[in-house]
Amino acid sequence: MNKKTTLFVIISLIVCSLVFLVEATYPREPKEVYRVYLEGKTIGYIKDKELLEQYIDNEQIELKDKYKVDRVYPPNELDIVKEITYSNKINTEKEIYDKIKDISPFTLNGYVITIKGVEVQTESEEKHMSDDVKVHVLDKGIFEKAIKEAVLAFIPEESYNNFVNKTQTPIKDTGTIIEDLYIKNNISIKEARISAEEKIFTTKDELEKYLLFGTTEDQKKYLVRSGDTISDIAFNNKLNVSEFLIANPEFTSENNLLYEGQEVNLGLINPPFNLVEEDHVVTIETQTYETKIEYDSETLVGYDRVKQEGINGSARITRKVQKINGEIVQVVATNTEILVPTQDRIVVKGSKIIPTVAIEGSWTWPTNKPYMISSGYGYRWGKLHEGIDITGTGGYGSPIYAVNNGTVTVSTYDGYNGHYIIIDHGNGILSVYAHLCCRYVESGQVVELGQLIGGMGATGNATGVHLHFGFYRERFVTGVGRSIDPFAFFS
Repeated sequence: MNKKTTLFVIISLIVCSLVFLVEATYPREPKEVYRVYLEGKTIGYIKDKELLEQYIDNEQIELKDKYKVDRVYPPNELDIVKEITYSNKINTEKEIYDKIKDISPFTLNGYVITIKGVEVQTESEEKHMSDDVKVHVLDKGIFEKAIKEAVLAFIPEESYNNFVNKTQTPIKDTGTIIEDLYIKNNISIKEARISAEEKIFTTKDELEKYLLFGTTEDQKKYLVRSGDTISDIAFNNKLNVSEFLIANPEFTSENNLLYEGQEVNLGLINPPFNLVEEDHVVTIETQTYETKIEYDSETLVGYDRVKQEGINGSARITRKVQKINGEIVQVVATNTEILVPTQDRIVVKGSKIIPTVAIEGSWTWPTNKPYMISSGYGYRWGKLHEGIDITGTGGYGSPIYAVNNGTVTVSTYDGYNGHYIIIDHGNGILSVYAHLCCRYVESGQVVELGQLIGGMGATGNATGVHLHFGFYRERFVTGVGRSIDPFAFFS
């Protein structure tokens, strides 16, 4: 046999061997298998997709017991794709399961509730959109019950049921009816496979707590001491009374009695939704008389006489009131019916000049009447509100008056207070008028009690048309101890 023949034989044997090995490794006929991807990477091949899913379900007994479910599903990051192959390399369900369990969490069938953010404004920022909030539940009925209970924290259940069932009693003389009640946020509910690593709410009470406080952590507690009142506890812990009552639904009024050793919640309300309540309110209110001062330039300083006694009046006032999460944000007086006219008290005082020092005991109200206090002096959302918000006096541009004699020390504009005025009353007391639409006095100008100084507005960091009105001792600074409750001057 020559060399060429020998080489040909050797090559033929090699080719035959390779063909044999290929046929031994790969079948002549292609077959259907499933390629398994985890987080985009191939981790093996299986014969049957359903067998893998069943294996996972059978192995996750602990997860089933924890959430009281009948089935556990593969991770969301797992993809199983059908393929046609000649390969004989097939993994068992256990091999694939062992690769998955330490890398990616398994899932449960449930619902993702998305509460869309809404436009909000804080004291230090411009208006912006709040963050979306996602809530995971296995039973959407839990969310429906929890959101209703959260809503009932801001509105009495009887009022809520009467509105929903359209059984509100019409107003005859005075009263309140709800004209509209809705959550401003868009809320969507989508069925989905939820990762076992997500926070999954399984009880109504836990979800309700989250919807009210923005957390499931335990709230700060306080043990009642002898002599404590609800208003005192709220103020001393930077809460307003409404926030305290929401955090402690067993109380219905700030006048409820407490007992020594009783435990109360001091949690700050931080709901991820805005509940809008629009009310039609009719009230009969006393219209207190004003004291008007007339100066007689021909009479010596120190002489005064009562020219006309004051008589309180009354009026039936109809208002549209809008609240967000229980807090009044807008008030519009739509009708005022005078029942008993008010007669001002007129005092004549001898003086040849306008005094720059306040007349003690003769403080006049800074707005027209009727009015409504939309936010009082005290804590709200953890911060001291160093004055009162007055609204419902006729809307944008309604008159603002100096509450007593004094000298204008500030008449300017900034991004937080808007147009604002400060008057020094010459006795260590300053009065502040903020969020004005316009100013009619300048710094250094002497003003007298009841003089028109500006118009009510919504400039600066303001929600709705109102006057922020406050008193300060000695100088206008932000801080507890410097501000004074305005009603101390109008008792």
